[in-house]
Amino acid sequence: MPNDQLKELIDRHPIYIPVSEAAAFLHMGPEALRASIDQSRCPFGFSWRLGERSGYKIPTIAFISWLTKGAYPPPA
Repeated sequence: MPNDQLKELIDRHPIYIPVSEAAAFLHMGPEALRASIDQSRCPFGFSWRLGERSGYKIPTIAFISWLTKGAYPPPA
């Protein structure tokens, strides 16, 4: 059930969701999600570069808000 999977994801990662886990939840590859974040097409994640290194963050609250359009938890 999608709501159960989302709750488990939130319980495991209450502050930041790893890119690999967010990608798996969305049924896509982590490389594709990173590319989307880099191209500013992903409204819930952000990235930065420092020389040749790069980093990615997906705040849990932003991911949930985007995914549920602000309606989490779902009405009973």
